[in-house]
Amino acid sequence: MFVVVVLLAGIAVALLLRLRRRQAAAAGVADGDDAPARLLGWAAGLLAADRAEWGQAMLGELDRLDGGGRRWRFAAGCSAAAMVLPPWGRAAAAAGALSAVAAGGLGMLVFASIHYGLGRSNGTWVFAAIVFAILAGYLLGAGSLLRRPGVAGPGLTGGLFVAAAWLTVSGWTFDQLLGPITMPGALPLLVIVVPAVVGAGGTLWTGSAEAGRRVARLAAVSAGLGLFLYGELAVAAVGAGGPPGLPHTGLAGNVSDRLGNHVIFALLLLPLATATMGWAAAAVAARLRWGTPEPALDAPGARPDAAPGAGPAASAASRPQAAYLVLIAAVLASAAILGVVSWLR
Repeated sequence: MFVVVVLLAGIAVALLLRLRRRQAAAAGVADGDDAPARLLGWAAGLLAADRAEWGQAMLGELDRLDGGGRRWRFAAGCSAAAMVLPPWGRAAAAAGALSAVAAGGLGMLVFASIHYGLGRSNGTWVFAAIVFAILAGYLLGAGSLLRRPGVAGPGLTGGLFVAAAWLTVSGWTFDQLLGPITMPGALPLLVIVVPAVVGAGGTLWTGSAEAGRRVARLAAVSAGLGLFLYGELAVAAVGAGGPPGLPHTGLAGNVSDRLGNHVIFALLLLPLATATMGWAAAAVAARLRWGTPEPALDAPGARPDAAPGAGPAASAASRPQAAYLVLIAAVLASAAILGVVSWLR
């Protein structure tokens, strides 16, 4: 809980600092470019290329509205519609895969609850409903990140790297996964070093601190969903067997404890640590590489994902797709090496 509080406090400080910088930079912006306009501009950036005219029409309609309440309601409604729209192309395939993983994890949780006699309790179904709401939020967030150019490949690759690191330390088998982590110095490595590699690597690869933060968030979501499915599958297969469970507790109590522990780990602790440390590492990498926490295209009111022109983000976007294949192959090879090391250990 202490680690969770520290991470949440770090997120709050980072958001406040970014808000102050954006408010200071927006002091000379036109009056019409207020918070609803920036929210709607962000949502319009999520749309596919063939829906760009719809996004411009929404922005034009917002300019005709007066009153803060009317502008906020219109911007919020259009933004919600843009987020619910499914992505297209390769992003749609990635979103579908993440949805399948989330559905599989929830299905394993429900199956284990029924199979081991937990389904008779109303609290079990309330817990399942809460998990469903969390998964729905993760999928909406992942969908918005997958729409961003240049984020899907590094983000999903980073998620694979994070998941492989956790499985290497804990063990790849079901019994090892359900047992405690005994490797010395494992938690600082997994909570600090691994997310920092993802965030810094995403920033240097994409050429933008903003894109690096998105890479870290997508890696956090994808790794959390993957380990959620794997953990719930392990509990459904092993039940109360394997490593020692809670003392003086029956089968149902141990299974319930393990299901809840893996939900908290995979859907709270791991994504929180990965996103927070990755966010910080992305800002540090941008500061060390370009001397500023925000590259030139990541300015208030700018559209760094769609804006052409010079700058680190533009040069990174011009890299051939073969480089992404090399990056994915390198991460897969690293995961295989980590698996062999874990097996030898």
